Amino acid sequence: MASTNVSRGPDADATIQAPHGPLLVVLSGPSGVGKTTVTKRLVESGWPGHIVVTVTTRAPRDGEVDGVHYHFRTQQEFRALIEQDGLLEHAQVHGNWYGVPAQPVRDQLAAGNDAILTIDTQGAQTIRERSSNAVFIFLAPERLSDLVMHLETRPERDTPEARTLRLLNAEREMEERWKYDYLIVNRHGHLDDAIDRLKAILMAEHSRVHPRQPAV
Repeated sequence: MASTNVSRGPDADATIQAPHGPLLVVLSGPSGVGKTTVTKRLVESGWPGHIVVTVTTRAPRDGEVDGVHYHFRTQQEFRALIEQDGLLEHAQVHGNWYGVPAQPVRDQLAAGNDAILTIDTQGAQTIRERSSNAVFIFLAPERLSDLVMHLETRPERDTPEARTLRLLNAEREMEERWKYDYLIVNRHGHLDDAIDRLKAILMAEHSRVHPRQPAV
């Protein structure tokens, strides 16, 4: 029987590596759905990216540290950031101003690191219009009543009027989920499942043959 010779090119033994580049990830969801908890646990699990700290004009709550939980700024300082084009997006939410500082995002992407923004749907829309190739993920409760239960466990943080406003906004924000690339349902008592799904999304995005090239 004649043998078949397989032609081997010069790169036949070369190691194949998946293309890899930094991701700009936008994580949105209604107030109380667990965005901060999910991203904190993601970092604790060893994910090497960077959670971008939001700038806000609201007063710090007990235990919150400037530069860790938020960058707490005065109204005047916040306006100065807007005038200097120092924010990728900004919006007034529940009576306070919030914004994403631009330079930390650019610095992390330039260093090859993933950057996650935890912002509301209004801010996410601004990022869609201003940047390109970001990954948009919506974190949703299994049911709106789960948010009611969560908000009622923190009466020291919200007045009844504020909780009502948050729930009304949550209903509006839930309608925006169809604009996102991915949907994660954070079921009550199943936090690890939500985190695993977020990790899976990041792994899949880093395995794209044609990687995203985020620009802001």
